[in-house]
Amino acid sequence: MAKKSFYKIEMLFLKVLEQEDCYGYQLTQSIQDITNGQIKIAEGTMYPILYKLQDKGYISDRQVKVGKRQTRVYYHLEPAGKEYLSQLTHDYYQMIDAIQAVLGPRI
Repeated sequence: MAKKSFYKIEMLFLKVLEQEDCYGYQLTQSIQDITNGQIKIAEGTMYPILYKLQDKGYISDRQVKVGKRQTRVYYHLEPAGKEYLSQLTHDYYQMIDAIQAVLGPRI
């Protein structure tokens, strides 16, 4: 059996992008808000993951000018990204079920 990680940050990014296009800071804030601060993702962690997702064609970006000189890069989930999210989600729940089998019912 191949080694699988428990969950991937990219899964969380893709799930948020499934709901709406977001710029980087908005993406990390959404995850922090949804998880009540339990998951905080640093900028140094976020961008390499976003670039990897872009390189694989799972997300695309578009630049939007805000103000006179500032540009925001919004990320958009592509169809290939939806498929990848589905696979990540399946793997995640499979791992949760395996862990639950070992731990037994919640006490």
